[in-house]
Amino acid sequence: MSFRATRPLLSAFRNAAARPGFARKSGAVPLSLLVGVSSVVVGYSLVQNQIFKERFTLHADSDSGALDLRDDPNSKTAFRVDPDTNIQFPLDLSPTLSTPSPILSLVGLGVRKVSFLRVKVYSAGFYLDELAIKDLHNIKGWHNFTAQHLLTPPTKVPSASDPLNAPQLSGEELMKNLFDRPVAIAVRIVPNRNTDFGHLRDAFTRALQARQKLARSKGELTEADEQRITQSIQTLKSFFPAQTVQKGKQVVLLRPRQGGLIVEFEGKVLGQLNDPWIGKQLMLTYFADREVVSEKLKEDVAKGLEGFMKN
Repeated sequence: MSFRATRPLLSAFRNAAARPGFARKSGAVPLSLLVGVSSVVVGYSLVQNQIFKERFTLHADSDSGALDLRDDPNSKTAFRVDPDTNIQFPLDLSPTLSTPSPILSLVGLGVRKVSFLRVKVYSAGFYLDELAIKDLHNIKGWHNFTAQHLLTPPTKVPSASDPLNAPQLSGEELMKNLFDRPVAIAVRIVPNRNTDFGHLRDAFTRALQARQKLARSKGELTEADEQRITQSIQTLKSFFPAQTVQKGKQVVLLRPRQGGLIVEFEGKVLGQLNDPWIGKQLMLTYFADREVVSEKLKEDVAKGLEGFMKN
């Protein structure tokens, strides 16, 4: 069961618990309420001292459909946890940003591994504009979306189940169509070990230069485009200070609705670019058809998008 699906139930439970007469001397709980919550919570008491506590946090790993409700004395924020690193990701990213943003809902998360030893470098979470989530059905190529469409290389063969009898878009092309719209998107990066900004800077630079080279080979860039993109990449490199990024600290890549790119570190803006190509292409590196940044992130996002499409 998705977090989006459980929110109304949790709200209803809390409201019911606050009603006069809920906490009775006998300790009895209305049967209808017990039936409602027993389907999603097993083996954990939601009622303590005859009243539902106001402070709670959602905690679940990406491989389990079960929901684990826990009392968190330090936060009211609902979150998911990457099971590979135990790093928490809030379901809504916008409150953690210094840049004013619409509601940014967590779609999926996953660990980034490098080298033949498969070292767990960082966990990343992909966030999408709440308004875009509600309009996914109207995006070109998304009318018949399933998780497998994002995970499958592009094809031009029409799908037998496609009501439009048109080729089903797949892979990175799907995300391109989404990112072509004026929607806010973000990637939250949290190191699993101490690192430095230089490593992140170089990784972003290499990814963008590779995509610039590919676009050039396809004849998609004018000379003016080339000059602008090259300068934008150099500007992006200057955003990252020569300092350590400690384990558990967050770096956020934000593509706002108007395009471009904003880089934040722990709620502080490191820099902003107004180049729409940079913002779009850097986000697309996480959904590339080949040499994707994190397979687990891409797979989890695909499942998350499919879940949103079914709601």
